[in-house]
Amino acid sequence: CAYHGWTFGNDGRLTAVPNRREAYHGELDLGDWGLIPVAQLDSYKGLWFATFDPQAPPLREYLGEMAWYIDTFVDRREGGIEIVASHKWVMPCNWKFPAENFVGDTY
Repeated sequence: CAYHGWTFGNDGRLTAVPNRREAYHGELDLGDWGLIPVAQLDSYKGLWFATFDPQAPPLREYLGEMAWYIDTFVDRREGGIEIVASHKWVMPCNWKFPAENFVGDTY
């Protein structure tokens, strides 16, 4: 969790929690809070999609007509696309404010 600073291993196990003893009074068992594996993982045009729903339809079927819009965006130039720029905002705040609040999981 980027917002709270929890650290997970490549295998999904929770490995560290900042101020664990103070914040959770020593009652937080790291083994109980690992990441949940996704049920399905697939890619389309270099974009990765994941779902926790094992009954979800295959990605291409799920995308349906939306695939046309992805194709239009990705295939507009020979060789595909490469994202090389970004939006820029100047805000009077600590760097963590936008990183933790605008890029995450709509917390």
